[in-house]
Amino acid sequence: MKSIAYRAKGFMLPVAIFLLVTLAALVGYAMRLSLLAQMGTIQDVQGANAYLAARAGVEWAAYQVLSPGSVSMQSCIASPTTLTINNFTVLLTCNRTVPKDKGNTQDIGMYSITSTASIGAVGAQDRIERQIAVTLSRCLYLDPGAPPGTVAEECN
Repeated sequence: MKSIAYRAKGFMLPVAIFLLVTLAALVGYAMRLSLLAQMGTIQDVQGANAYLAARAGVEWAAYQVLSPGSVSMQSCIASPTTLTINNFTVLLTCNRTVPKDKGNTQDIGMYSITSTASIGAVGAQDRIERQIAVTLSRCLYLDPGAPPGTVAEECN
């Protein structure tokens, strides 16, 4: 009869292989979680940057249509307009309506501006896109008793 030590010989090799495979799988899983966390952080930062690019687009378009110092209603920027801000493609659209008041003394320009900032290919995992929509108004008063050629002024 063979001794117990002889029959147990080689028993530790399968246990060691099992432990190595299990530890390797755990390390791989931990690395995958770390990579996903880093990708999430990068997308968060890029999302904030996309928001800022979209906001910059809205501010630029608002300056163009409100045109401080002008005495006439400005038309919308060419729509759609594409800008590049910090590698983000910013697409701007603008719509304008100019209703008159009942006394026909005020021009009220209503501007709807939409700015969409994006980076990355459509459908790609790393695509980031943010959109901001604003509505602005500008009012110009036309004095009905003023002589012809009088310049309109901002409403109060």
